[in-house]
Amino acid sequence: MLKIKGVSKTFNMGTVNEKKALNKIDLQLEEGDFVTVIGGNGAGKSTILNMIAGVYPIDCGYIYIEDENISLYPEYKRSKLIGRVFQDPMMGTAADMEIQENLAMANRRGFGRGLKWGIKGNEKEMFKEKLRKLELGLEDRMSSKVGLLSGGQRQALTLLMATLQKPKLLLLDEHTAALDPKTAKKVLQITKEIVEADQLTTLMVTHNMKDAITYGNRLIMFHEGEIIFDIRGEEKSKLKVSDLLQMFENAVGEEMDNDTLLLSKD
Repeated sequence: MLKIKGVSKTFNMGTVNEKKALNKIDLQLEEGDFVTVIGGNGAGKSTILNMIAGVYPIDCGYIYIEDENISLYPEYKRSKLIGRVFQDPMMGTAADMEIQENLAMANRRGFGRGLKWGIKGNEKEMFKEKLRKLELGLEDRMSSKVGLLSGGQRQALTLLMATLQKPKLLLLDEHTAALDPKTAKKVLQITKEIVEADQLTTLMVTHNMKDAITYGNRLIMFHEGEIIFDIRGEEKSKLKVSDLLQMFENAVGEEMDNDTLLLSKD
């Protein structure tokens, strides 16, 4: 479903602020893979999501989604294939619009739009059923402005919007990092249920090693713009945080410092 070959990215090339963010990355995801991505600050984990989404152009290499070469596609063209949820709960929704209006916009993604605007009765019923599954009471507040919702409610709504028209690829960029632990746990559970129900191919960046181990069928770690290991299947299911720390130390020859790498062990 996703194939990345030889992708590199350097920011501020030729200046004193030059930073090599990605170094000849090779990565392939099969349909239905749920891959968690961890790494320290500046390791390249969010950059790879931005390269896939088309936020920045790649320096070299290519990116395929399914059989489609999207390497030179602008961001808006890739959005037809990709669903994305950001760290900031405020980014994925329109605060001044109603919950049902936000969902209607998401439901029309990838389709031509005319001058007509309205939400059909069958759409409302579908939205209500989808919201009910979140178990946040939003199905009874469909005419409420999204700006009145809590951060967790908005993030759950954003997740629903990103997956309403089943995307080829779902990108989750630390989408629970700004939430309190209880709310984050709820949003992660909703994420798991949606991804598994629709068998969505997913890349989830997280700063929490325990979450990286708990969720998904694969785990990859970035360090200095490179993938230093890729763990899957039974090996991942048996993995512990202490194992992950040891693997990092063995791979890079230094101890993982939680303060400098910004990785949570909780």
